[in-house]
Amino acid sequence: MAKVILMPDPDEPGLQEKIARFLMKHILWVVLLALAFLTLINNTYTIPSDSKGIVLRFGVIGGIVEPGLHFKIPYADKIYVVPTERKQSLEFGFRFNRAGGAGNRGNSVPVAGERLMLTRDNKLIEVEWVVHFHINVPEDYVFNLPNAPSEYRYNLPGIPPEKETILRDLCMAAMRRIFAASLFDEGLTIGKQKIQENALNSLQTTFNELRVGIKIDEVLLQETNVSDSIREEYNSVTTAEEQVKNMIYQAEAHANKVVPEAEGRAAVLINEGEAYKFKRISEAEGEAARLNLLQEAYQLNPQLTRLNMWADGMTDVWQKLKVVFVEGLDEAGGTLKVLPLPPDAIFQNLKGGETR
Repeated sequence: MAKVILMPDPDEPGLQEKIARFLMKHILWVVLLALAFLTLINNTYTIPSDSKGIVLRFGVIGGIVEPGLHFKIPYADKIYVVPTERKQSLEFGFRFNRAGGAGNRGNSVPVAGERLMLTRDNKLIEVEWVVHFHINVPEDYVFNLPNAPSEYRYNLPGIPPEKETILRDLCMAAMRRIFAASLFDEGLTIGKQKIQENALNSLQTTFNELRVGIKIDEVLLQETNVSDSIREEYNSVTTAEEQVKNMIYQAEAHANKVVPEAEGRAAVLINEGEAYKFKRISEAEGEAARLNLLQEAYQLNPQLTRLNMWADGMTDVWQKLKVVFVEGLDEAGGTLKVLPLPPDAIFQNLKGGETR
């Protein structure tokens, strides 16, 4: 059986040529479709779930878009993505080492220029603190918070570096002002809570006045220490204060012991004085009564009164007299009573032959 072989027509175009002819015939539509696809790709954007988008259309705020997929008008719209639902932080006096990812902060690195604060009593204190905040008015945050020059910018994830610099400067100014009105010991011990509250209120007032769209959640003092430049002097003062307290305690203990004893002795002396006073007053009153009676008796019988007074007086004298008997002083050889004279005077008079 004979085979029939069909030979290709040399004038019929191939597949590639057919495609080329099709493109050449519809090139305008191809170009338009390509441009439309590129335009769609380049003007499609996504807002994260923790953010909102601000649409700036021809220099005017065109609206605020919620999280999700959106499309912007080419060459007319400019989109600013603001993390409004994200809690953000600014560290002062130190920086977390974020190497290895956002979840691995590692060790902190001190920042000497931000740590030093001057207190009201002219002492240096080292402070590490953190400000937690979130953006509550995104349009104010974008357009009212100025941008810092590039040479002064920081680099904090989630915050544009040009805006972080302004935020840091505002926070540092507020905190330095608060510490300048506080005492050194307050910043180290009991005054931390008050400083945190004052810093939060001061910063929030400043942000509200500037209308930067930021709400302060909290201000935390992480650590406050004595500056190395005055640490030795501070330790000396602390030691001296402790010694003074110990001396005061010892003095109070001694006073608690001595004062009651002195009060007891004083009470005894007062009682003795009152008793002596009562005794002398009673004696004086008795003597006055006796004299009054004696005066009345004298008025009635002066002679008898004088005799009684002489007898009373001589009674005391006679009790003290010593009777001396001298023999052979008279011609009869009897004895003689004489007044009590010193024995030497008596014997001297006897030897002289004189008798008195």
